[in-house]
Amino acid sequence: MSQRKETIEAGINALMKYGTGACAAQPIGGYLDIHRQLEKEIADFVGQEDAILFSSGFGANAGLLRAILGKNDVAYIDSYIHTSAMSGLIGTNTKHIGHNDIEYLDMILDKEKDKYQTRLVIVDGVYSQNGDLSKLPEYISVCKKHNCLLMVDDAHGIGVMGNNGRGTAEHYNCMGQVDIITGTFSKSFGCVGGFVAASSKLIQYLRYYADSNVFSAAITPQVTCSVLKALELIKTQPSIREKLWNNVNFLRNGLLESKFDIGTSVSPIFSLMVRDNEKVYRIADMLQKKRIFASGIVYPAVRTKEARIRISILASHEITQLKHLICSLEEIRNEIPF
Repeated sequence: MSQRKETIEAGINALMKYGTGACAAQPIGGYLDIHRQLEKEIADFVGQEDAILFSSGFGANAGLLRAILGKNDVAYIDSYIHTSAMSGLIGTNTKHIGHNDIEYLDMILDKEKDKYQTRLVIVDGVYSQNGDLSKLPEYISVCKKHNCLLMVDDAHGIGVMGNNGRGTAEHYNCMGQVDIITGTFSKSFGCVGGFVAASSKLIQYLRYYADSNVFSAAITPQVTCSVLKALELIKTQPSIREKLWNNVNFLRNGLLESKFDIGTSVSPIFSLMVRDNEKVYRIADMLQKKRIFASGIVYPAVRTKEARIRISILASHEITQLKHLICSLEEIRNEIPF
């Protein structure tokens, strides 16, 4: 969406109408009509009552968690949640539940049912490094069983997953069954900023207590209107998402046919497993020389034995580019076995 003429024009028009910035935090004058419009539209899109905006996806997760969890509360976290969520958990208790380990979560929630005041399970919809999905229906069932809140960071799911791009909850037919959904505007929307979508009561609470909203300037008018236009395109032009998935399926089939290890990815995020830090650096450098940008992910972002090349596929990619990627990887592998 970042390169589409529609989103660019929407941003330019906003600059001309509102100027270059909101110039204040939302509670003290930075809250524009377009901010409220985006809050209502994004809440409806992800199946929640209301939403609140943040100037970054990082700030959305961190500000939310600092506001709702304290020393008498606990967060049960998947091992692969984003650092932004981890940063919001410094003042509370945390328990690691492994990765998609529903049985362990069920056990620990039962064991600690009277130990904490507020209990929150935190998972991603689509995991940013592996490209796999959370077992969302099972998480919903376990959380309801133990009267525990569920938060899904769907930064990589919204705009991509589900028949209408409404995210991982739509993909699993679980719309409206998740307590809190967070996300960013820097992925499928092609801009910057973040949001929390939840019940009206919780959103009203966050307007007073989420420090990264209350004490941070609101997202700019240009960004807000570009996001609004991107959301409109996601809702009205499914052909964009169809092209994305055609690209994803083409690349997945090509990489598997060439015997590359792409782990457990089922999304537009591909983890090309190399399992050697030094090789990852060399491969990423060789790809750039072939005019291909793919991120090398090494320790401490992942364990050394899980070092990988992270490839993100866009709707704007063409098949010829994906063929070039596959051929380039095959050539590199002949020089650097992996």
